[in-house]
Amino acid sequence: MIALVTGAGTGIGKGIALKLAYSGYDVAVHYNSSSLGADAVCEQIAALGKKAISVKADLSDVSSIAKMFDFVEENLGPLDLFVNNAGITDKAPFLETTEELFEKIYKVDVKASYFCMQNACKQMIKHNKKGSIVAISSNHSSAHFADVSVYGTMKAALNKMVEHIAIEMAKYRIRANTISPGWVDTGAERLDNKESTYYKVPLKKWATVEEVADTVVFLASDSAASITGANIVIDNGALLLCDKGERYGL
Repeated sequence: MIALVTGAGTGIGKGIALKLAYSGYDVAVHYNSSSLGADAVCEQIAALGKKAISVKADLSDVSSIAKMFDFVEENLGPLDLFVNNAGITDKAPFLETTEELFEKIYKVDVKASYFCMQNACKQMIKHNKKGSIVAISSNHSSAHFADVSVYGTMKAALNKMVEHIAIEMAKYRIRANTISPGWVDTGAERLDNKESTYYKVPLKKWATVEEVADTVVFLASDSAASITGANIVIDNGALLLCDKGERYGL
């Protein structure tokens, strides 16, 4: 089995790539700027006895996306699984959002996602693969937190996009699903202090990278053979909270 994971040099993407290798996949590790991270992930995958290649691509450039998929096919083989993980999470208040910021997030979180998944499906169809597409979205697609009007909008578009892919690709037996995490403990410096967010997280914890990666493995497996067009939220109940925590005994 062969998988390509975008944005796999760090964070959630890294965890997904490693979990897929543990689960028997040969993995293409995409990166744009973190070459050292991608190479380290490939070394860890090779140590597990699986094949791994790193591939650099600027996903804001559609021609680079096509070249990436060609490179993976030529050097690893046709895909069984594509994980659309790469994304930009920059924030700004609505009244201070610039066209530059809007375009930056749109080009990667929406446009690149669209053409990455299109290329993945074309490759699967070409090789008669009953493959799987998994897109990493966010609970921001439904939530209304401050300063993420662009990011949240783009993730909502991603969820809708995957639903369309799921129905159009069903005739090829290619399944497409999304995972929408809330706060995930990746260790990234940009993240808030965990305890400071617990007032709006009913289970009083953050998700782990391993939990997201395990869900990817499940969605790509035969155990999920009847699941397509679905969105799995992994946010410890954050989207459920509509009132003060005290009203729920929290």
